[in-house]
Amino acid sequence: MILQTIIQVAAQCGWSVTANVRDGNITSFDFRRNTESGVPFCFSADMTGSKPTSLVDDILSFIDAFQPDIFARQWCRISGAGESRYAQTLSDMDGIRTRAWLLAIDLSEAFAAPRPSPWYLWN
Repeated sequence: MILQTIIQVAAQCGWSVTANVRDGNITSFDFRRNTESGVPFCFSADMTGSKPTSLVDDILSFIDAFQPDIFARQWCRISGAGESRYAQTLSDMDGIRTRAWLLAIDLSEAFAAPRPSPWYLWN
């Protein structure tokens, strides 16, 4: 049920996801989507002990560590695109970071404990 919910939420956010169970206690997720300009992008995050909060925490760690400007410069250098594609690549990477943030929020909300009914509905 947890895996199905994660895959469903990711799909609603525009990500395709594959899951791989390692060591019986860790599930690794590969999240994939295209950038706004159509370049494929992928990142991985782990869930420990079937606890979705650990997956959300790992996605947030990725977001915190991800620096779009550095990634864009490296991609332009490695791909041979040079500085001519830097502005578009930077925009794409900012978009990816935002999309990953929204994924983390949606996953967090999907697994949040149900809120109690307001007091005025008790009777």
